[in-house]
Amino acid sequence: MYTFYTVFGSPVLHSKSPQLFAPLLDDLSVTYTRIRPRSARDLIQLVKTLKIKGGSVTSPFKESIVSMVDKVSQDALAIGAINCIRNNNGLIEGHNTDHQGVTGALKEAGLSLRGARILVLGAGGAARAAVFGLVNAGAQVSISNRTSSRAQSLAYTFGGSFVPWENPGRLPRYDAIVSALLPEAIPPFMESLNYGLLLDAIYKPSAVTAFTEQQGIKIIRGERWLVHQGVEAAAFYMGVKTDASVLSRQLNVQPDNKEPDIFVLTAKNINEFSRKPHDLVISAAGLTNDTINALINEEKHLAFGS
Repeated sequence: MYTFYTVFGSPVLHSKSPQLFAPLLDDLSVTYTRIRPRSARDLIQLVKTLKIKGGSVTSPFKESIVSMVDKVSQDALAIGAINCIRNNNGLIEGHNTDHQGVTGALKEAGLSLRGARILVLGAGGAARAAVFGLVNAGAQVSISNRTSSRAQSLAYTFGGSFVPWENPGRLPRYDAIVSALLPEAIPPFMESLNYGLLLDAIYKPSAVTAFTEQQGIKIIRGERWLVHQGVEAAAFYMGVKTDASVLSRQLNVQPDNKEPDIFVLTAKNINEFSRKPHDLVISAAGLTNDTINALINEEKHLAFGS
């Protein structure tokens, strides 16, 4: 029987978390997988039922599980989102290390955060973490998002300034931009921005990264955010002290072309879950075969392309 750590998301097969934490899994009976829950409530139930030791939480569950865990850290409460959980003998605890991913990646790139002018694009869970961490580090933070009310609320909550998505007016030079947008999203004022570097939260190709590359501006890839939050996440839910160089070892190892091991979890086969490692677990109780096949096809397409 295996002991599992996991990353929860929907979709999630593309996640690099198993590669990120692989150097920490010395015990052959301990493994790391990806789980796609049906909902935030299902996520919490899976942790308890499957006796998951702990794991990372990604979109779209970061904000919705805050009210569902038994204990929430002060950072996660302030941010309003959870990016990692641990199972303490059935007591589910939530924490947020995303803000340390942002500040760690920017510091690694040589940026002094105190007094730095930084524009955060987006207003979801990752953007909230970025603003929280940057403001606490002493940066001058501006926020812009397609839905203006969310950006204004975020600016008000943490003491940043608001930049309208439409008609932003004259903008200063920014030392850095932190993008927490979806891959296809890009601000209409992107061409008028003057900035020193870009940190993109995602590690898939994005419109903001493509534009920045064309300008010859330095880019910090999303993997560095992942690594630096991972250092703190490992301490929280694995109880392991590590550093960025260790977590970087296997992050960019290209996966082989083998068919991923996908375990479709139902009430009937739940006892089989811990008998072997899996690349992906899909929580499928109550779903039709057509729905399950559609989810598997979506996961493969997003992870490997058509």
